[in-house]
Amino acid sequence: MALVPERIVEVDSDFYVAKFTTHGARLKSFMLNKYRQTAAKDSPPYEMVQVQPGGHLPLGAVMTRGGQVIDDSDLSYDTTAPAKIQPAAGADATLSFSAKAADGTAITKTFTFKPSSYVFSMDVAATGASPLNQIGVSMSQPLTAHSGYYDIPELQADVGDKVITHNEKSLKTIKPEDATRTGPITYAGFGDRYFLAVFLPVDPKAGTLTMAYVGDEAIARILFDGATRTHDEIYMGPKLLEALEAVNPALHKAIDFGWAGILALIFLRTLKVFHYIAPNYGVDIILLTVSIRIAFLPISIKSQRSMMKMQRLQPQIQRLRDKLKDNNEQLQKEMVDLYKRNHVNPLGGCAPMALQLPIFIGLYEALLNSVELRHAPFVGWINDLSTPDCLHVPGLPQLPLMHCHGLPVLVLLMGLTSFLQQYMTPTTPDPNQQRMMMLTPLIFTIMLINFPAGLALYYFSSNLLGVIQQYFLNREFQQYTPAT
Repeated sequence: MALVPERIVEVDSDFYVAKFTTHGARLKSFMLNKYRQTAAKDSPPYEMVQVQPGGHLPLGAVMTRGGQVIDDSDLSYDTTAPAKIQPAAGADATLSFSAKAADGTAITKTFTFKPSSYVFSMDVAATGASPLNQIGVSMSQPLTAHSGYYDIPELQADVGDKVITHNEKSLKTIKPEDATRTGPITYAGFGDRYFLAVFLPVDPKAGTLTMAYVGDEAIARILFDGATRTHDEIYMGPKLLEALEAVNPALHKAIDFGWAGILALIFLRTLKVFHYIAPNYGVDIILLTVSIRIAFLPISIKSQRSMMKMQRLQPQIQRLRDKLKDNNEQLQKEMVDLYKRNHVNPLGGCAPMALQLPIFIGLYEALLNSVELRHAPFVGWINDLSTPDCLHVPGLPQLPLMHCHGLPVLVLLMGLTSFLQQYMTPTTPDPNQQRMMMLTPLIFTIMLINFPAGLALYYFSSNLLGVIQQYFLNREFQQYTPAT
């Protein structure tokens, strides 16, 4: 079927500039006004529509009749809309397209826009000589990884209160029985680390989601049985917590915080509170780090005191082992007595640390998945807390594991403070264990080279506070003499 000349209709909202084409009545471009492609000052606005050559544009209409699938990607729609539409304050703007398929099915697609919202609606209606079995909508997108730290697009959905995520690999190998999900659909579409483009079915709400990877793109289709029209809201914008929850409280599940999601949400909300006090997210991360350190100071001090007491008891424990190596029962009794005389709990250093592990993981997830840190400057050369730290040094060759010609200053400071804290902590007499403990900061530093700068700033701040805390504990324990 020959296509008539393409016509573009532009929608200028406060938050985005959308361009629709009459070829398929689909979205050709969706540029976010408040977000840029890169951290460079002259970078163009962020483009939400990503299509491979020969791929399909998003926001399609899909129908089934007698086992035949009718897709509108090749249809030429008509519209009476002007070349540019601008929603006015307090009023919605509409854009309607109409077309007729080869079998005579008449299709109407109507989009409604608000002036200051990442949400707009899409209505699809179809009539024909014979009834349809299903009607629905579709969205497609390539799932190739973006630049940045593990910024990998996924198909994301919530069907029947069950969150579904599939990357390119899992979609290519998905089992047929897992490629279809039926039930109430909260949202379905695509998202990466920082941005989201999803349908939110309104009427009907319950339908069938089918997922596939065809050619170079993933396809998500939502089909509703026995319907002749659908009304869906569409969210296309940043994974900004308050923006998502304003649309639907369940939409925050599209931000993947991992198993420590509840803690990550708490930390993210706290970070936003600090941003009202200090409008610099680097400073906010430091304030959040200090707050967490203060909150866990009693547990941390108790843990460190317990470990230090255990380390000071090592010579006496070794003498008992040498003396009673052939009498294990007596050895255990003597060691318990030694612990009691020195008020030491052998597990006292481990349990508090285990309690803090979920805290650190929750904070890691909060900082890693916060769109607020994307392109957020801190000081000097750090102009993007969501990318690895790199101070450009003219003439310096690109170092191993580095992504640029420069030095990861924050990571190096983190490694230095980690080494200093380890050096200040009393160690066991075992030389092998000492060497392993001193190697840990080096290994951790290498691991963090390509972490986002916001995470490196957190670890450096936390280590620096740990060094200060260790200094005062060491002064306290200079006067401590273990009981015999």
